[in-house]
Amino acid sequence: MSAIPQFLQQVSALIGGLSLGKRITLLVLLLATIGGFALLMAWSGGVDLRPLYANLDPDDAGAIVTRLKEQKIPYRIGADGRSVLVPAESLHEIRMQLASEGLPQGSGVGFEVFDNTKLGMSEFAQNVNYQRALQGELARTISRIAEVDGCRVHLVMPEKTLFVDNEQPASASVAVRLKHGRRLSQEQINGIVHLVSSSVARLSPEHITLVDQSGRLLAGNRARSAPGALSVDQLEYQAQVEKSLEGRVKSMLDQALGDGRAIVRLACAFDFQRMEKTEEHFIGDNRVIRSEQSLSENSRNADPAPQGVPGVRSNTPGAETLASPPGGPSAAAYEKQDRTVNYEIGKITSRIIEPTGKLTRVSVAVMVDGTYKQVPKKEGGTERQYVARGAEEIQKIEALVKRAVNFDAERGDQVEIVNIPFEVAEWAKGEEAAAAPGWLAWLGAAAPYYKHAFAALFLALSFFVFVKPLVRWLTEQSLAGVEIVRHLPKTVGELEHEMAGARSLPYLDQASQLVVRDSEASVGAVRNWLKQT
Repeated sequence: MSAIPQFLQQVSALIGGLSLGKRITLLVLLLATIGGFALLMAWSGGVDLRPLYANLDPDDAGAIVTRLKEQKIPYRIGADGRSVLVPAESLHEIRMQLASEGLPQGSGVGFEVFDNTKLGMSEFAQNVNYQRALQGELARTISRIAEVDGCRVHLVMPEKTLFVDNEQPASASVAVRLKHGRRLSQEQINGIVHLVSSSVARLSPEHITLVDQSGRLLAGNRARSAPGALSVDQLEYQAQVEKSLEGRVKSMLDQALGDGRAIVRLACAFDFQRMEKTEEHFIGDNRVIRSEQSLSENSRNADPAPQGVPGVRSNTPGAETLASPPGGPSAAAYEKQDRTVNYEIGKITSRIIEPTGKLTRVSVAVMVDGTYKQVPKKEGGTERQYVARGAEEIQKIEALVKRAVNFDAERGDQVEIVNIPFEVAEWAKGEEAAAAPGWLAWLGAAAPYYKHAFAALFLALSFFVFVKPLVRWLTEQSLAGVEIVRHLPKTVGELEHEMAGARSLPYLDQASQLVVRDSEASVGAVRNWLKQT
């Protein structure tokens, strides 16, 4: 217990021997060290907070904060007021728990608007609430896409009529706010359009307009191009087919030759003309009676034919009766036949609609790297030497490429394969890129320990670079102080001690004892001697 007062007495004596400037410097250093150490411990030992949700609506943010308070979960509101931060170790658990309670609900009103339906509500009010609920639910669903930060949906739903011809189709407008640096792919745009179309009755995809936060049209009725010009859809279809065929060839060559050993470029030509034709082929040998009509008349009981000699003489009274013609009277026979036959000739009627995007030609250009072998140098060591591929091997590669793109010589397809050496620097860069993810993964796994390592490094540097030199400077006595102490009168105890030591000890032992007793004064004296010499 006596050591503590003695230590405090020595510290007070040390501080009392310092000048006013050194006292102030020592006080500032002490306070800065304590403050820095406290801040460092608070930072390294504090709770690691991660964003639970960002860009929240005020209603959703208030509901989430209320639930966190009820469950006594530590949280903090972000600087923007639209995000909530919670401890990182329980982040996913809190998200799942809030999701089970329907939080966050997102912007707009969903079908929960019908939870508190009032009695006596008119049909018009119910239809308006239904439209609001449908718009809100669609906006919430679209906002769940990773690239979408927010969404609003506007629906136009005409009233139903008794006559189908008088009904007006429904239409919709969708405005999305994308996250910074993100964009929607064509598949995602088509997915949003068909999602809205399938959720609303009498709504076709052609009547849906999709825009982003900058007003750029993503889907909808684009301005029609000039007659004969290619549309955006046709160009996208051509690019998609070329990418698919090129990827098919590239993946095959990469597996056979090695990754990065082949470069493939493919171009396709399409005929986007819409053709429709109808053909009729008649078959002459194929005759079938379609209809037949027959009429027959036959008569044998006709009236007797006139007889006698024609003229006036035979008709006057008293005239001689002329002889009848030979053969006498006879009955005349009458017969008539009429027949009509209609034949049906066999025919084939074909209605042909040509496809809109007909592939007319495929052109493929392939660059293939050769092989390499290690050869000894004259001065020692080895180097890589390029070896070209043989003609037979090139022909095999060409045959495989033709099979992959469905080569048709009659269509005018062309395939060109060239064997040239690739740049070695690209290979080294590719190998470095392949090895980089391993270090990145290791650094990412050690991220939780960065904080503690930085704290230890900061303390060590602060002690050796700032604290220790300043303490040495503050406690170091100057040569002038040593000279002043040397010329001051000595006390009786010091004189008796020196006289006793002088009588009993030799000069060497006395010097050693003085050095041990007052090391700083001895060091100052030695320095003074060295300067004088």
